Amino acid sequence: MGTANVILMIAQPVHGSSLCFEIGGILNTLDVQLGDTVQAIPYAKLVDYVKTSGAAAGDPSRLVGDANGVFGIVQPFSLASVRNEDRKASLDSAVNSRQNIYFSKYANAGFVISTIRASYDKTSPASNPNLLDRLADLAQRQMVELDEAYTEDDRTGVVRSTSSSVETTNRSSGSSNRASKFYQESVGAQAGKGAKLPRVPPVPWEGHPDKTWSIGYESHRKIAQSTAAMAITTGVNYEESNNDGHASGEQSATHVDYEYRTPYIEAHARNLRAQISLRNQKFEAYMFSQNIPHLERIFANELSSVDNDVYQLQVALLRSFLISPVEGRVTGVYKNPGDAVNAGEPVIRVEDNRLVHLLANLAHSGPIPIGATATVTTSLAGPGNPPITVSGPVASVRGHASGTRWEVAIRINNTDGSGNDILPVGYVFDPEYTDVSIA
Repeated sequence: MGTANVILMIAQPVHGSSLCFEIGGILNTLDVQLGDTVQAIPYAKLVDYVKTSGAAAGDPSRLVGDANGVFGIVQPFSLASVRNEDRKASLDSAVNSRQNIYFSKYANAGFVISTIRASYDKTSPASNPNLLDRLADLAQRQMVELDEAYTEDDRTGVVRSTSSSVETTNRSSGSSNRASKFYQESVGAQAGKGAKLPRVPPVPWEGHPDKTWSIGYESHRKIAQSTAAMAITTGVNYEESNNDGHASGEQSATHVDYEYRTPYIEAHARNLRAQISLRNQKFEAYMFSQNIPHLERIFANELSSVDNDVYQLQVALLRSFLISPVEGRVTGVYKNPGDAVNAGEPVIRVEDNRLVHLLANLAHSGPIPIGATATVTTSLAGPGNPPITVSGPVASVRGHASGTRWEVAIRINNTDGSGNDILPVGYVFDPEYTDVSIA
C-alpha cells in the first residue's frame, strides 16, 4: 500500500488513568511519588478479596474483614487515602455485632433448629399449634358451661344490683384452777402493855418502817392490855373458775350502681375475643411452620444477610483508598495530604508505557485498512541520532473528504528487549525525520 507522509504524530499510552476518589474528603495519606511503579488490581478483584476473606481460622464467629483486616488487604495496592475513621468505627461495630449474633443463634444452630421444630411442628404433640387447638377447645367448653349456668339461673338479662351475705359463728370455752397453801408461825415474844398486835403488819398495809413510802394503809390492830404472846397460824387456800362463751352473726349487703352489667353477654364477648386471638395465634404458628422444612437454609441465608450488611461497610471503607486498575508509572500527582478532595477530582495520573498508540495525521494515496501493519522509522531528537524502527497494527482509521488525508492510531509495543521504553510517552515526532510505510 506504499508509504505515507507524516503531517503530525504523537505517542500516547494505550492504558492510562487519572485516578480519583468516589467520595470527597481530606487527603490523609499519599503513598506514591512521581515516577514510582504502581501495582495494579481491578476494583472488583479487590472487593472479592475482602468478601471472601471470611471468618478467622478456628473461630467462625469472627470475620477477618474488620477495619484492620481490610487495611491489610488494600495496603499493598493503596496509592492514597482520605480520612476514614468514621468508616473504620462503623465497620468494627458491625463485625462485633455479627459475632454477638452468631453466638446468640448460629453457634448452636442444630440445637436451636431442633427446638423450633419441637415447638412448632404439628407432628410434635406438645407443639404450639397443638396446644393452641387444645386451648381453643377449653375456651369453647368454658363458654358452653357458662351459658348453661346463666340460662339455668335465668341470669341472661341485665343485672341492676348485686348482693352479698356473710354469716359468722364464734365459740369459746375455758377453765382454770388455782390452789395455794400457806403456813405462818410466830416465835413467842412478850409485848408490853399498850403495844399494837400484831406487832409489824406487812407492807403496804401500813407505812413502810423506814418511811420511804409516803402513803400506806393503816390496818386495824388491837392494843395489848397486858403482856401477850404471838400465835402460830396455818391455812389452805383453793380457787376454781370456769367460763364458756358463744357468739354468732349474719350480715348482708346489696349494691346498686347506675352502671348496669350484662354478665351473660360479657361472657360471650370474652369468648369471641379469646377465639379471635387464638385464631390469630394459630395462623401465626401456621405461617411459621411453613419454615420448618427449610430451617437449615433459612439460618444460612440469615447469616449471609448479616455478612452482606458487614460487606457494605467494608466496601464503604475501601472507597476511602485510591487504587489503580492499570500497572504503570505515576506521571502526575495533583494533591497533597491535607488538601480537600472532591469526588471525581483527579488526584494521581498513572500511565502504562509498555503499549502506546501513535496518533497520526497522514497523507496517503488510497485507503488505509484497519489491521494493516504500519512501520515507523524515526530519529529521536533530530539528525545525528541513530534511527529506531517500530511497527504495529492500525487500530483505527478516520478519513477526510480529500481522500488522501487519514487520522490513524497505530498500536506499538513500546518495550525493548531490556524492558526499557522505546518511545517516550507524549513524544511528538518530527515529520522531517520520520517515515511511515503501510503494508
